[in-house]
Amino acid sequence: MRILESKKLVLKPVEEEDLQFLLDLRWDRDTMDYLIHYPISYKSQQQWLENIRKSGDMPLSIFVKENDELKIAGTVGLYEFDYRHQRANWRLRVSQTYRRKGIGFESTYLMLDYGFNTLNINKIVSDSFADNIAIVKLSKKLGFIEEGVLRRHYFHHGSFRDVIAFGLFREDFNKKNLINNFI
Repeated sequence: MRILESKKLVLKPVEEEDLQFLLDLRWDRDTMDYLIHYPISYKSQQQWLENIRKSGDMPLSIFVKENDELKIAGTVGLYEFDYRHQRANWRLRVSQTYRRKGIGFESTYLMLDYGFNTLNINKIVSDSFADNIAIVKLSKKLGFIEEGVLRRHYFHHGSFRDVIAFGLFREDFNKKNLINNFI
């Protein structure tokens, strides 16, 4: 896969040297509140990377261009491709340092554009805890439509939590034409 890039960001396939940062992000308490799964060990993180390389899933490390350097900021990706139905699942994680700075929006836009207009995906879906206000707002800003609420869908940190299911079609994404926001 090629590298995706804008004036501010570089997205590239996750590599071994990114794993410690991504594991630390996964272990971050605020991040864990919105992850469906629990923290894992470094060895499990390495196994995840091996499995990803075999699966066809497409996680990309997000790098921010700062003073002629690239600083890792998180990960964005498309997962669980269903090529027959031209569908994939979108996920995003951004470190505390880079939240509320447009990094999630920009990196997701680049990923969605690649998924829709290069990979020919027709629909990209995601789900989020209903109380994850930041990701719900981001999803709507990108054009995702709320397709339903899955009540008490995940058991997480001792209680069942509601989830919002989102979907976005290629034609709606392309009509929205958000590219001028950052490129």
